[in-house]
Amino acid sequence: MRIIFIPGFGEDEFIFSRIAPLFDGDKLLLNSWKLLGNEPRDNFNALKFAEEFISKYHITGRDILIGHSMGGWIAYHVKHLINCPIIHVASMTNTDRIIPPVFNHPVAYWLIKKDLVFNSFTQWLSATIVYNNRNSKGIFLYIVDLLKKGNKENVINQLKVVLNPVNEVITEQPDLRIHSKGDTILKPPREPYYEVTGDHFTLYTHPKEVYLPIADFLRKCNF
Repeated sequence: MRIIFIPGFGEDEFIFSRIAPLFDGDKLLLNSWKLLGNEPRDNFNALKFAEEFISKYHITGRDILIGHSMGGWIAYHVKHLINCPIIHVASMTNTDRIIPPVFNHPVAYWLIKKDLVFNSFTQWLSATIVYNNRNSKGIFLYIVDLLKKGNKENVINQLKVVLNPVNEVITEQPDLRIHSKGDTILKPPREPYYEVTGDHFTLYTHPKEVYLPIADFLRKCNF
């Protein structure tokens, strides 16, 4: 039985650096950058990535997955395959929660290849307009730096995990949803959720507040 932490789009293990130490027991912090690779992946989506996750890390129904943002989206598909408990932090079960929505996937991939999405100007613009007076500005800049410097095919592979359709009906739901109404990247779930302060990066800026409902859930699971 393990707690497996899955980071979001563009993130690495650092996003969990303030909350993971609050948990006892066997923990595994994943890095999607290392898992996805730098080669183009055709016909790729979250379900195929979930299958790889399960195989590589021998995930079973006894493991508990905590996914942030894209990480929760991946965990959602893992649960569909093996029915393990999952916890969403600032995540989704439907891509229509993304702010703003991305309608043309090939155009989005092309813009990334041309450095027109994650570059110094867009980083400065977003930090100035959206995150300038937020305590999440530092972690936001850190993640955009990873996206700026990272391999472009890897970034596109991550975006495919988020955007490419899955042709299966998924009825499973997260066991716990944690979200902030101040989230600047994902709208709150339509389903009931535990509300916290902060924004999309609340697990980094308010780790103890996010930890409390998770700890309560783990106690109920006798973890």
